[in-house]
Amino acid sequence: MNMINSTNVKSTLAIKYLAGQDKNGKDVFKTQRFQNVKPSASDSDVFDVATALGNLLENPDVEVIRENDNLIVNE
Repeated sequence: MNMINSTNVKSTLAIKYLAGQDKNGKDVFKTQRFQNVKPSASDSDVFDVATALGNLLENPDVEVIRENDNLIVNE
């Protein structure tokens, strides 16, 4: 039987925030990405960093997204 393993090789932190409204009053969101997040960092630590960075924005209400790239191999 083949054994399939997955290894996290890259993590990115994305912070989505409200940037304002367009001329029709519709909310406009922007996303700021931070590359090279340590793949072994816990979700809790990543969230804490995102929250701290979000507090520097004009509107600190943010959505935190962690994007992981995994290498899947057949061993």
